[in-house]
Amino acid sequence: MTFEVLSFARLYGVPAASGKIRVESDDFKVFEESLTPSGEGEHSFLTVKKRDTNTHWVARQLAAFAGVDLNDIGFAGRKDRYAVAQQAFTVYLPGRIDPDWQQIDDAGFEVLDVCRTRKKLRKGDLLGNRFELRISDVSGDLEPILTRLKHHPVPNYFGEQRFGHSANNLEQAARLVAHPKAKFKHRDLVLSAMRSYLFNRYLSDVISQGPGEIDLAATGPLYGRHRDPQVGELELPDTFKPWMKVFADNRLKAGERKLWLQPLEFIWHREDNDYVIGFKLPPGCFATSVLREVLNYEDGSVGR
Repeated sequence: MTFEVLSFARLYGVPAASGKIRVESDDFKVFEESLTPSGEGEHSFLTVKKRDTNTHWVARQLAAFAGVDLNDIGFAGRKDRYAVAQQAFTVYLPGRIDPDWQQIDDAGFEVLDVCRTRKKLRKGDLLGNRFELRISDVSGDLEPILTRLKHHPVPNYFGEQRFGHSANNLEQAARLVAHPKAKFKHRDLVLSAMRSYLFNRYLSDVISQGPGEIDLAATGPLYGRHRDPQVGELELPDTFKPWMKVFADNRLKAGERKLWLQPLEFIWHREDNDYVIGFKLPPGCFATSVLREVLNYEDGSVGR
């Protein structure tokens, strides 16, 4: 099966402008708005700045340096690999003082600040993320669409990074369907990609049919175990019916996700043929889903 993860419908049509993102890692900056640590407790609360590396890799380095199990490391969410990203981690150190975190010798990240907190950070334990992005070599006029996005929403698609390079996470879905009980190293990533793709298909259909007046509270399905069929489930093509059984077998709970995303604190300025834009998004939302409504972009990180 071939998955076109960038072919979902756009709310405002195909943009006329084009440009490049992530020409350099500094062009894509992410600042996690973390929960406030308690100031005391058995968990070390680290503010970390990472560059060109993924969140799970940083977690492994922290665990090795502190001499703890990887399960003792907590973080609120994965940040873009090819970016400069600041986020929080917790390290469970009951009855122990902190190691000297400044002694970590790694080009991929640095520890900016350390304190203590009572609880391990878990997925979703954040207020949101703030983005500072440079769009380079812009051809066309971005002003009208940028002005629109100050006051109007975009589709809340899962970004293409959820699906892996060349949609590899989705390509593995067939293997998971064929061998549901087999050991699978990246099972969680593949399951997440599968139901993210189905959500994106649902949202794309809503847009293609004409959404009318947009209700910012409207939601779409995250398929999983449920007593009754979820919205759109019975209309899924036969190709995706086996995915429902995989979700049930893996005890994925059915859920919902908002269909529309309103970027907050949207600002921008122009520097010659570049635009520098900033905005804040709620947890679980993707900056690339905002950018695809702005322009047709070339991602400089592809192939690195």
